[in-house]
Amino acid sequence: MVFIAVIQVLYAIKTIEMEIKKGNTIYSFLKLLNKETDMVFAQISDIEFDATNDGEIIDYIRENDLIRSKKGEFSYDALVYITQNGRSVLEYNSWEDYIESKNKSIKKSYKKENERQELKDEIDRLTKVNLELQNKHLKRYIIYSIISFILGGILTNLKDIFQLLNLQ
Repeated sequence: MVFIAVIQVLYAIKTIEMEIKKGNTIYSFLKLLNKETDMVFAQISDIEFDATNDGEIIDYIRENDLIRSKKGEFSYDALVYITQNGRSVLEYNSWEDYIESKNKSIKKSYKKENERQELKDEIDRLTKVNLELQNKHLKRYIIYSIISFILGGILTNLKDIFQLLNLQ
């Protein structure tokens, strides 16, 4: 059991190292592309030998709109240019700084969303309490109205009721 846990930890460390390596490849390519006017995507191989065949790198670039092809389709030999999203990555000193900043913003938005959800839950709870109090108030109002109607009838006809009681 412990052996499996150790293997899982080692695999997680290896995966993180691979992600950092791929991120550094993307970051280095963006830095090169920022300096050049025309560059083909294949030149990413100069940074990392197998980068053009790495689907994860290409998918990350596409999903995050870091680089676009000048002719429209994204391929190995396409001339590419850096987008605004790509430039925002270059505002950081390294890929790790970019990811750290991105994680901080995700945590911050998660925290805000969590606070919103807590407030929404509190509002829902208070709404439920308010409805229960309104129902109690309505029930009391109906009971008091019935009692008032009966007492009003009795008091209005009190003289007649006393006369009826004396006859018997």
